Amino acid sequence: MPSIRSRRAHALNFPFQIHEISISVCFVLFGYQVFHGMAQSKIVHVIAGTSLGGAEMMLYRYLRALDARRHDHLVVSVMPPGEIGEMIRELGVEVVDLGAQSGRDLGFAVRRFQTVIAGTQARLVHGWMYHGCLVATLALLLSRRSDIGLIWAIHHSLSDLRLEKRATRVVLRALRCLSGRADRITYCSRRSAAQHIAFGLPPNHWEFLPNAVDSAEFSPDAEARSRLCALTGIPPQRKIIGTIGRSHPMKDHTTFARTIARLIADGVDAHGVLIGDGQPNGAAMAEALRCGIADRLTALRARRDIPQLVPGLDLYLLSSAWGEALPLAVAEAMAAGVPAVVTDIGDCAWLVEGCGAVCPPGEPEALAKAARGLLELSAADRVVLSEACRRRVAEFLSMNEYILRHADLYRRVRRRRCSTPRQEAA
Repeated sequence: MPSIRSRRAHALNFPFQIHEISISVCFVLFGYQVFHGMAQSKIVHVIAGTSLGGAEMMLYRYLRALDARRHDHLVVSVMPPGEIGEMIRELGVEVVDLGAQSGRDLGFAVRRFQTVIAGTQARLVHGWMYHGCLVATLALLLSRRSDIGLIWAIHHSLSDLRLEKRATRVVLRALRCLSGRADRITYCSRRSAAQHIAFGLPPNHWEFLPNAVDSAEFSPDAEARSRLCALTGIPPQRKIIGTIGRSHPMKDHTTFARTIARLIADGVDAHGVLIGDGQPNGAAMAEALRCGIADRLTALRARRDIPQLVPGLDLYLLSSAWGEALPLAVAEAMAAGVPAVVTDIGDCAWLVEGCGAVCPPGEPEALAKAARGLLELSAADRVVLSEACRRRVAEFLSMNEYILRHADLYRRVRRRRCSTPRQEAA
């Protein structure tokens, strides 16, 4: 019979045993899902999350454009899936949730992704954004799967590391140490590539692969103006200046509001519109109240009908202070024939070259001056500018080209790895 001391020790350990059993059951159930639901997947995309955002939307639109070929793809979300995750599922593409609630759960996410790797026939893993790249890399290394190709896709510029959150800086330093495992690193911005190489990522196996826009989905629409005015209550004669994006310090929507205030002070009958997560109670509305222009700024939550609203803008204004690489929302507005004023972050200047205006970040007076110059164009000049915006997107950001370049990238990475023995990568 066990002694009193041993029985007490057993009782003290019981909660920990239950916790271990719970984790084991979780992995068994997760493994069952992997082996029985995803065994035929070939290309696995690992993305930090699937809430509304530029990189997340780019992944969705890429998969949608693949048509039937999208079923060869699997999406793995490090964080619980958001709205774009649901949109991807509606395409018929499986989305796996690794369940990380914060950076503290990344180790758990890595172990779960190892189970995904074991349950698929994946020959290639495509990491999206910093956290997706880190989880993908660690899982492949720990699984000793050097036969599986690995691509990192970077969708962020890195002008000043001090502007990034501490957790992001930790992830970046980890990626610098692990970058030798990546077969290719793609950047949607040339400036972003230079910044990350200066930080310490490899200079010899990267390529510029910009975002893409479906110019049939985003195109001029004569009804968009009335649609937008009906939604927001804006009088149709006003100049509508908009931006699409979540409320975040990186986006500097305080400067957006100050720019609208400056335009109004200069006599422009202007109205600002922001659409994105957190906007109704975000920094822009607080600044509009402070400036006394709350009736000239409309903030809406994220919406799915952006292609039906953006063509109704007179101008797109990007006020971001850092972090932008090649903002998809600006390109979409340009495809819809809407000219843009942007801050000189990432490749924004390259994006609007010849058909927009560029200003330093954090300078509302400069942004207002540039915006006024475009708003005061004659109707004929406006048509010419609108057509130039569409041509630039069609020439450099073609969705067909995006698909072809990814297919070529996947072939090259697979070819490089197909003869590699299945063991831990050097």
